[in-house]
Amino acid sequence: MTVFLTTQYLEEADVLANRVGIIDHGRIVAEGTTDELKAQVGRPTVEAIPADPEDSAQLAEILARFGDSCGSTKGVAVRLRTGETDLADVVRALDSAEIKVENLQLHQPSLDDVFLAKTGRSLEGSDEEEAEPAGRELAAEPA
Repeated sequence: MTVFLTTQYLEEADVLANRVGIIDHGRIVAEGTTDELKAQVGRPTVEAIPADPEDSAQLAEILARFGDSCGSTKGVAVRLRTGETDLADVVRALDSAEIKVENLQLHQPSLDDVFLAKTGRSLEGSDEEEAEPAGRELAAEPA
């Protein structure tokens, strides 16, 4: 049996659905399990904000060992090469270099990231008015 759930709450679809389809202006732009869709977007990202801004260069050098640099507004962020299993090694490397961090955050790709990558727009919290009526939605098959 298949049950269709139409929602704009991506967290709800992530928890409730076995399979998800992203529909943009009447066309399916992505379909699969939530894990499959998230894997298409990319690997987990770790972001570190140094307690002392003077440590930013050394922090960037250490994090570069674990992945490719990506944007961060306050600190240094890298997309981890082998995934979240690198996080413990990142913490050990920062500790051995005696770099104190104000904040260390691991970001896993989300369905919001998938939606943005597949449609070029954010679904939730968008302040922009569209010229066309709302035509984006997420169809999910509940678990």
